[in-house]
Amino acid sequence: MRRSKAISAIALFASASLVLGACSSGTDSSGGSGANQQDAKPREIGGEDKVYKRPTVPDMGEITTVTEENSHDYNNLIGVTNSAANLVATVAVQPSVYIGVVEGGQFEQQIDGDLMESVKVTSKEPQTIEYKFQKAAVWQDGAPIGCKDIYLQFLVRGKDTGKKFDSSTAGYEDIKEVKCSDDLKTATVIFEKPYADYRGLFSYTGNNSILPGHIWEKNAGVADITKLTRTSPELTTDKAIKAYTEAWLGFKPENAISGGPFKIQSADGRDELVLVRNEKYWGPKTGPSKVTVRTNTNSQSASQQLQNKEVQSIDTQADGPTAIQLKSIPTIKLLAQGGQTYEHIDFNMSRPLFKDNPEIRKAVATCIDRQAIVDNLIKDIDPNAKPLGNVLFMPNEVGYEDHYAGVGEGKVADAKKLLEDAGWKLGADGVYTKGATRAEFTLGYKTLDRRHKTWQLVSQKCKEAGIQINSGQKDKFNDDDLTVSAFDAALFAWVGALSKSSSSENYLSKDKGGTANYNLYSNSQVDTLLQQANSNLDFAARTKQINEADKLMAADLHTIPLFQLPDMAATDASIGVCDASGKPGDVTYLNFQGGQTWNMWAWCKR
Repeated sequence: MRRSKAISAIALFASASLVLGACSSGTDSSGGSGANQQDAKPREIGGEDKVYKRPTVPDMGEITTVTEENSHDYNNLIGVTNSAANLVATVAVQPSVYIGVVEGGQFEQQIDGDLMESVKVTSKEPQTIEYKFQKAAVWQDGAPIGCKDIYLQFLVRGKDTGKKFDSSTAGYEDIKEVKCSDDLKTATVIFEKPYADYRGLFSYTGNNSILPGHIWEKNAGVADITKLTRTSPELTTDKAIKAYTEAWLGFKPENAISGGPFKIQSADGRDELVLVRNEKYWGPKTGPSKVTVRTNTNSQSASQQLQNKEVQSIDTQADGPTAIQLKSIPTIKLLAQGGQTYEHIDFNMSRPLFKDNPEIRKAVATCIDRQAIVDNLIKDIDPNAKPLGNVLFMPNEVGYEDHYAGVGEGKVADAKKLLEDAGWKLGADGVYTKGATRAEFTLGYKTLDRRHKTWQLVSQKCKEAGIQINSGQKDKFNDDDLTVSAFDAALFAWVGALSKSSSSENYLSKDKGGTANYNLYSNSQVDTLLQQANSNLDFAARTKQINEADKLMAADLHTIPLFQLPDMAATDASIGVCDASGKPGDVTYLNFQGGQTWNMWAWCKR
């Protein structure tokens, strides 16, 4: 249940996109420096935004890779299409102001220095961001990449226009105006209210990217997009809406143009995608001259293709037996590391059993053995995996703190004591009761072998503590039960990104904007902290607020984080990623940015 599923804020998993990246206080409008300087401390919290420049790498010819679901639409920013599968194509062809990278074992947001001349906070009140695009940056048809493309997203993702254009409005609705200058190469974005995750706007790090504004103009019949406002009648005509929601379905050559290192040669939307070098790209030439991406949903079959050298890389579901097999083959490099997906158990806080009896939540959190779950389900894939200690930051993110130490250690006797101290009596059937209430509930989860094994481990251990946990396994649990809060407790996953503002949708009270708060949790202090964090431009202070919210949730135990799910991919040992010096390293993986192919422009022969 990961990359083949939708990742927008509307969709089940994407609501969990959380922030990373150095958010500084910016530069004041008077042009001051010193304490307000954005580039104060490289690589430290509150420091500068680092710049990523693509390396110049040797030509490695043609390669073939395998994924479990292929790209099917060019516009990945609308609810009807939004899928991580599309990222395999879009990260190669669509510009992104910031990109996620793996550096020092941590995820970071860095400015795409090939696309951007600079990204600066020029004012805090009102928050103002100046985006300067490289003069040489052009779309495949020669049109400049710049302010028109920023302006398109500003228009279609406003508070009122977002629904019409089937797009998430998070962050975009807070923009008051966009000013274009410098022959459309500079976009000055002025916010109505501060938005801390501005780095995720127009960027893959926030599940966003840039679409060609001039193509929308042509299909919408609009002469100049920058002359429109969010209330212009021309914006919401049927033709204008379809130019955004329908013209970019699939990969029509006249519309699905490139603004990146590769361009789309062909795409059938199901079985095969072919990318070739974009001759109009102004940056360094890509390593591969041609990349063929084929679909294979069977991890064992994909593994065999790699072993037979039919393909050079595979991107499959995390699978213990496959991981063990691939690790034993010296000609194959296996990549398995914690990603942005995490499994957890949520208690429905509207159910009297959990709402009125906090000791039940605490007892379950005491009797389950999280380490045993990790050892049984994850260790074969990632030997470094540990029980997760935070639901807002992942272990390989700046800001991670473990707030769940001591939770889920399989302490049966302690769990029983918690119940007995609260007046629960152990029945002849081995299950505790208090009055007419029985320590019994159903754990709902989508039919998936890993989830069923998790339920078995949880239920067996807690049965020893006098708590009966029944299986609520169901093929469409996530679709039919989870989103309407029709469960006692739920076992599922969130998939996040490096921009964290929309994580508040998971944990804010329903009446405060918790649209994905499926377990109906409510804590006014958590509400306040998350809302403040979403507008806090001081990264260190914001990180503290997010962690304070996580501490409060850990104390409430409305959710129990289990583990960070590993991303898994494998390549032929002859394939690597070259740095600026030409030295090849291992292929890395960003599940929120196309998986292993996120930086295939730098792939090279070892």
